[in-house]
Amino acid sequence: MNIVVIGPLYPYRGGISDTNKELCESLISSGHKVEVINFKLLYPKFLFPGKTQFHQSDENTNLKSHRIINTVNPVNWIRVIKKINELNPDLLISTYWTGLLSPCYYIINKLVSNKIKKIGIIHNVISHEKRLAEKKLLKLYLSGLDKYFTLSKNVLDQIKKISKKSKGINLFHPLLKKFGIKEDKIISKKILGLNNDNEYILFFGLIREYKGLETLIKSMPKVVETNPNVKLLIVGENYISMKKYYQLIEKLNISKNIIVKNIFIDNDKIKYWFSSSELVIIPYKTASQSGITSLSFQFEIPTVSSNINGLNELIEDNETGYLFNRNSDELALKINNALKSDRKNIINNIIKLKKELTWKKFIIQILKNI
Repeated sequence: MNIVVIGPLYPYRGGISDTNKELCESLISSGHKVEVINFKLLYPKFLFPGKTQFHQSDENTNLKSHRIINTVNPVNWIRVIKKINELNPDLLISTYWTGLLSPCYYIINKLVSNKIKKIGIIHNVISHEKRLAEKKLLKLYLSGLDKYFTLSKNVLDQIKKISKKSKGINLFHPLLKKFGIKEDKIISKKILGLNNDNEYILFFGLIREYKGLETLIKSMPKVVETNPNVKLLIVGENYISMKKYYQLIEKLNISKNIIVKNIFIDNDKIKYWFSSSELVIIPYKTASQSGITSLSFQFEIPTVSSNINGLNELIEDNETGYLFNRNSDELALKINNALKSDRKNIINNIIKLKKELTWKKFIIQILKNI
């Protein structure tokens, strides 16, 4: 099958770009021809909260990527439509996570050749910051599709509340292989300059308000009281001010038990942060699904996660991880119980689950249901 994928790819960084890369590579390995329509301009600078949208290092990829889309220039979209028609795909896949893309995607999907099947892979429906007109923008995007697929039941349920069109199927978030596999813990700590005498728990990823980092920080005094050798790793670039977090750490007198690495982590270093850690903590207030859960599964590290929709689909308490009910006392209790438990059974269950969350199975499900 001849397939065109619309969405971010290198040099854009982040989870959507990483997922698109593995989607395309997996389609190619399954025997399909794939080309990518990438962005020339994705977020205007004034709308992007981070330091940069782009990788600062080279990434090897053999994918055919055309960097031509400008999300805010309708004249540009005509050029994109012409290019897609020239490529003459059987299937056009667009990846959606923000209403900013909706007008652009809608026009492209509606005006390319009627012979092309149009589907969407939807990562996120309503932003965690609740932006204006998101529901209307989602409806606009959906109206240009023949079918859509979600990566969690939570996202599918959100869509069903907004749109009554029954053309959606929930799948799962496939595990990303590009970051490697679990490394030796002692070697990983040495590479990162961490003390081998300490145990580490990890908060990883972009720091944003909805991720509940303050709940985790507030739990740390009780964690340290029971496990004095435990240190919390806060690893990731901030999209909001870090001031309140640093003030809270000082107020609770736990600065010696917290290490903050406030930068975007290069792909080749991610495996070491996970492999150095006993647990990954996901204290989110809301979630569509979590790429951090997928990374934790890939590296076979148990998670302690908020018991909320989007996270509790894959994480079963005391089976494939640990769930807590979004307060710092219960989080501390869960962390302490997890640290003193064997965890071998949970890791074995994660290894079994990994076999179900493959790109091969994901692609089979998409192509079977279009």
